[in-house]
Amino acid sequence: MFFLNFMFFNILLTVFVYANDISLQSDSVAVNDKFDDEYINKIDLNDENSGLYHTSKHVFYWLHTRDNPDGQLLNRSEPHLIESTTFNATNPIKVIVHGWLGDTKEKESLCMYNVKSYLKVGEYNVICVDWKQYSTDLSYAVARARAKHIARDIAKVLTRITYNMTIGVETLHLIGHSLGAHIVGFVGKNLVDKIPRITGLDPARPNYENNAPEDRLYITDAHFVDVMHTNTAKNGFRKPIGHIDFFPNGGKSQPNCGFGDKTTGSCSHIKAYHYFSHSIWAKEDYVARKCSSWNDFKAHTCDDNESTFMGEYVDPNKTENYYLETSIDEP
Repeated sequence: MFFLNFMFFNILLTVFVYANDISLQSDSVAVNDKFDDEYINKIDLNDENSGLYHTSKHVFYWLHTRDNPDGQLLNRSEPHLIESTTFNATNPIKVIVHGWLGDTKEKESLCMYNVKSYLKVGEYNVICVDWKQYSTDLSYAVARARAKHIARDIAKVLTRITYNMTIGVETLHLIGHSLGAHIVGFVGKNLVDKIPRITGLDPARPNYENNAPEDRLYITDAHFVDVMHTNTAKNGFRKPIGHIDFFPNGGKSQPNCGFGDKTTGSCSHIKAYHYFSHSIWAKEDYVARKCSSWNDFKAHTCDDNESTFMGEYVDPNKTENYYLETSIDEP
């Protein structure tokens, strides 16, 4: 079901989005919205006059921990949002945001893949952002128009959690796939303190690739932005946009995706979060080398260049473009 949704997703992109240069500036939300202590204490996500109410009432946050791997819905009516949950302030926080037509509860979703991997290797607070009320709209334009609204809601929720738990943003890592990659970028723009890391998994190209930095994922959104490109031939960003950019198998398309992938790109597109999830518990499978192009990599001219792991365990001191070839037996 999930794969079929992505097939439909890409057919719609091909027919509709690429044919129209959609201008949605009137529906955007200002970024760099600074919060002082007094304002933070007054944030009411249930206030119908807050301007965020109509978005926030349809965006849900699921907390997954080893003590509650199936997830617990955060209660917006509770002052701290995480009272009566298994949230542990001493553990890192991973925030996962799906893209258009995405979901959080399907077995093969971005959320479920990564929750399973993170909880397999350690103690984490994994928060999956469920915005399917808007992401499942058949119009990509409508979903895209909501991106900054969703991001502001996420920023306010995370601000509320970190402020009341007095843990700061130092343990935050935001992970977004496709349209979700730009959403986490907007979250970074909205937070007062710059977060340590944002991971963009095949960031959506349609109506974003030619945008100014303030209207897409950009390197200033976090101290370190790592990006994985798996479908530059169809749906994903073609140019590097992170501090470090990975191009597995050249980045255009991925192995074992079949003939239909040439039309929709859906299989290659979702491979990004398959690779990332796998990297959490099998980092040795994703050793990448700095290289100027896929052709140079295939010609072995980069074999002696510096290397790092693609995915969860990337070295934050590395920059520029890295290439690798994945095993055909990987997910």
